[in-house]
Order: sequence, then structure tokens, then C-alpha cells
Amino acid sequence: MIKANHSRSYEWFFGRYINFILKRHFRKINVTGHVEPKGRPVLMVGNHFSWWDGFFIYYLNQHHFHRKLYVMMLEEQLRPRMFLSRIGAFSIQPGSKSVVESLAYTVEQCKYPDNLVALFPQGEIESAYTSHFRFEKGLRFILNRSASPLQLVFVAALVDYYSHPKPSLTLAMEEYVDWGTPEIETVEEDYNDFFQRAVKRQNSLYR
Repeated sequence: MIKANHSRSYEWFFGRYINFILKRHFRKINVTGHVEPKGRPVLMVGNHFSWWDGFFIYYLNQHHFHRKLYVMMLEEQLRPRMFLSRIGAFSIQPGSKSVVESLAYTVEQCKYPDNLVALFPQGEIESAYTSHFRFEKGLRFILNRSASPLQLVFVAALVDYYSHPKPSLTLAMEEYVDWGTPEIETVEEDYNDFFQRAVKRQNSLYR
């Protein structure tokens, strides 16, 4: 697997670069929902529909969480872009023996209160029109083996054009509270409920 290899100089540069390209390609960025920091490691679960998704997480962390960021990526996508490991990307290779190593590495990063670990548990990029999500087994492994109390945060990235040539981006957040040690099926169901509520709120903004 490829581990994250953080570099302050890379983070300084890419923090500015990511802000620049997001502002260039999106008419505006709305962040909805409030998540109060609790001094715990943050495990963030988001939908995966585009090349942009990791940058969306980077933006949220930079502007709202201010943690040391770790983002899981498919190894086939990370290996040609090794510079992303310098800003917190690490790899997983489904179907290989290294999967357990990647998941154990994720659990290790979930021990530290200054860390934010982001996953896209769909396991692959799906259409932006996907309305029901099925999570891979890796999230179960992580939740069952994380000894530290985690702050589990749901994120939904929604893109709409309406009457403008450039799209608007909404990043909806919600903390998954009172979750204890839930079954993965419960987390999956609750994420789907959250996503549908986020879409409904998004639609109501433009009526």
C-alpha cells in the first residue's frame, strides 16, 4: 500500500491551489450543517461521484475542521499521482492481500484526536445521480476495530447548474450522534436517509 507522507510545503501550496481551482470551476460553494468539534478523531464518510471528491474533503477540512487529513484512494488512482500522498492521500487495492494492511493503517490514524480520516465507502466512483448507496465491508472493519471514540461525520457533495453556466457546489454535513458501535447496515441506512434529506433541502433552495 501507499501511505500518506505529509509535507508542510505541499500542503501550503495545494491549500491555495485547491481553493483557486474550486473558485474557478464552481460559481459558489455552500457548506450546510454544523458539526461541533469534540476533541475526537474525525471519521468522514462521503459520496463518491467525481474526480473532485477528495478536493471537496480537503476544502472542508481546511475551512471547518483544521485537522491532519488522511483520504483513502484506490491505489490505481493514487500511484500515477503520488504527489497527493504529500497532502494526506493513502491507498487501498481491493482484491489484494494489502487490503487488510490499508484498513489497519486507517484504524491506526483513527486513534489520534488531531486527525481527520475520509472514506468513500461506495468503493468506486458512481453516477452523480445515484440515490441509494451500498457500502463496502471496509467501513465495518474500521468501526469494529477503532478503540478510540470517533466523531463520525456524514458528507454529501451536491452539484447543480440551474440557470448558470458554472455549477454551484453544496457540501452538506451532519454528525452521526449516539451511534455507539453500530452495525454497518445501520450506518448505510442512516447515510442514505441523510443524503435524501440533503437533496430535499437542496431542491427547496431553488424553488
